[in-house]
Amino acid sequence: MAGYKTKFKGGDAYTLLDTLKLLKLGMGNPLSRAVIRMGDLRRLGRSTGLELALKSFAFNEPAGSIIDRAYYLLLKTVFRLGCQIFGVNIDSTREYLKDSVVRRGVATVLSSIGCYGVTCPQLLKAPFLVVWNFTNACNLRCRHCYQSAGTKSPDELTLKEKLRVVDELADAGVVSLAFSGGEPLISSEFYKVAEAVRSRGMHVALATNGTMITDDVARLLKKIDVCYVEVSLDAASADLHDKFRGVPGAHARALEGMRKCIEYGIFTSIAMTVTKYNLTEVPELIKLGRRLGVNRFIHFNFIPAGRGREIVELDISPEERENLLEFLFEEGKNPGMEILSTAPQFGRIVYDSSSGGSVAPTHFYIGNGGKWGLHELAQFIGGCGAGRLYCAIQPNGLVTPCVFMPNLYVGDLRKSRFKNIWDESRFLKELRDKDLLKPGCGICDRRYVCGGCRARSLGYFSDYLAPDVGCIKNLDGWEKLKKEVVL
Repeated sequence: MAGYKTKFKGGDAYTLLDTLKLLKLGMGNPLSRAVIRMGDLRRLGRSTGLELALKSFAFNEPAGSIIDRAYYLLLKTVFRLGCQIFGVNIDSTREYLKDSVVRRGVATVLSSIGCYGVTCPQLLKAPFLVVWNFTNACNLRCRHCYQSAGTKSPDELTLKEKLRVVDELADAGVVSLAFSGGEPLISSEFYKVAEAVRSRGMHVALATNGTMITDDVARLLKKIDVCYVEVSLDAASADLHDKFRGVPGAHARALEGMRKCIEYGIFTSIAMTVTKYNLTEVPELIKLGRRLGVNRFIHFNFIPAGRGREIVELDISPEERENLLEFLFEEGKNPGMEILSTAPQFGRIVYDSSSGGSVAPTHFYIGNGGKWGLHELAQFIGGCGAGRLYCAIQPNGLVTPCVFMPNLYVGDLRKSRFKNIWDESRFLKELRDKDLLKPGCGICDRRYVCGGCRARSLGYFSDYLAPDVGCIKNLDGWEKLKKEVVL
């Protein structure tokens, strides 16, 4: 999914993650936490006092009331101190915070520290990201589809319900909403709902097969300010891609869709689910992405869910995954295109290989850990984010910890508010506690940086706390699984 990243003239890349250590310094003490909680509870229209204080700091315009001025002065002091410590330009920080999405992200981090303190891993009052399987309808028949998408579900949320869900997510403090499916562009309601998401200050991302992105569609995506488009491609070879996707011509249409997004200046990514079927295609697909001018390439872990359960024999081995992730890390050092992976082991490889130079604490970010003091933050926000940094919504409003856990329901938005589900679900609470992980992930010294993919554990063992046998450190578990499953 999309990370949020901005670059200022004459400055360095600055991200939401760069802010967390700064916030720990000034916001982790009991007094600051109490002030934060008061500001977080105080709502003025659709914003909290905390969000308004951040806006005041960004535009250097102190709010009028005594309480709002107090928040403004507190944040101003903390950010000035932090900028001095890290050598960050205060004006760049203000510029960064002028973006409503950035302010929402910082407010979520602040309010989480105010509520829970600094925890390892860091507990959040709201997820940074919610992935919404907007519809089950799809025009392709992909062999690895976690959703088993095809036709529209008869119990899909109505437009009125979808708009209510948007308000609930915004009120909870969600930073980014990614539309997935099925194919979200099939739904005529997508554009109205996406527009509502942007109107509430959230980052909007679209995960699509790309085949429906015409010039008119790309223009409309740009008009409603969709921030990020992720197009699924299985191979540089059209024949391989089309066979895996089940529809001739899908590859050519996906490429054309990407070209249109790039033409309209939309941040565009290639998403590739790697299996034995297309493992050797990775280098060529990265080269293709660079030629097209794509902003990002992201490797998705194969998960035995949905139709993916029918092709478990195509899952790559731990050795193949380790070699792939090491290749991606090295390839990512080349400029021009970000290279990322959803495999939690990628965070471990970057963490161990960089000697403090780089860090990938989540699957949507990689950066200079040494300069920004982020290397240690991988311990707080690293590894699998299911139920902790993000969650998913099904077309009918059922909430799951991850899109790759489509049958693990933790709540129903037709019966409960999103905030209550996020706060109260037993499943989500267990996923947030990495000390509950079973061996080998549970005894690994990198469990806070990685901790394994919980969806793979659920898919293979029906237990989201079981070890991820896709990791080289769990090779014995993989060998044992091979005797039980045809791999």
